[in-house]
Amino acid sequence: MKEEQSNEVFFKKATDALEELFERAQKVNEIHFALALMSEFRGMQDVGWSTADDALHAYKEYIELIKKIPDGTPIKIRVMLAFYNHVSEGSGFYEIPKKLLLTIGGEGNNLVPFQKLVKKHKTTGLMIAPNANKVMADMIGHAAELGLNNLAEIIRDAFNPDVRNAVAHADYIIAPDGLRLRRRNGGQPQIIPWTELILILERGINFFNIIRNMTESYMQSYDPPKEVKGRLYKNEPEFKYVIKYNPQNGSFGISTKHSI
Repeated sequence: MKEEQSNEVFFKKATDALEELFERAQKVNEIHFALALMSEFRGMQDVGWSTADDALHAYKEYIELIKKIPDGTPIKIRVMLAFYNHVSEGSGFYEIPKKLLLTIGGEGNNLVPFQKLVKKHKTTGLMIAPNANKVMADMIGHAAELGLNNLAEIIRDAFNPDVRNAVAHADYIIAPDGLRLRRRNGGQPQIIPWTELILILERGINFFNIIRNMTESYMQSYDPPKEVKGRLYKNEPEFKYVIKYNPQNGSFGISTKHSI
């Protein structure tokens, strides 16, 4: 199979698998589904503190910057690698699919869905956030547990951990034959030819974009607003909630109407 064809197959499989994820979560609990669409939702946290929102801005900015840089230049490759790493490490953004998985499993409305992956440094006591490998591995296992095997496979294949790790640690060299992964601290050095590298970068970046577009599409489906009966927590009375999207400013939210 040609490289461009293999990516086309991946994108089609990713779109189908993610649509199944969104549809199933919406049917299980539409209130928790709506909350899942709002990544890094932290109650009273002020505007301007969401890394998920910033990742969306960064996506657009990287695209515009890359268009302006001449093809075949090393700096264009470096910018694309930085772009790739940004979308692979954006765990705030990946709270969306994680919370959708939690909703399907009846554990929705988790404000910090990757909290169990956070570790404490034994010496300093500082909290260590999970890297992309741990976040993706967590979602792969979770999807498989829920029988979403195609989703587990596309998350597994979305990012190349060798490339991500090399970029994160500046452990690579741009060479005429491709991207050389030096592995200076141990391991077998590797050369990724340029044609293969472009395939890798396009796959990860577009995986992010598919989730981004699908999330926006489902948000926009709540224009006009939709009234939903339900509860946020098991022990509270049922309320009427209004889920709405404002096309004028792009805002999305959920609010209570009254108890029933």
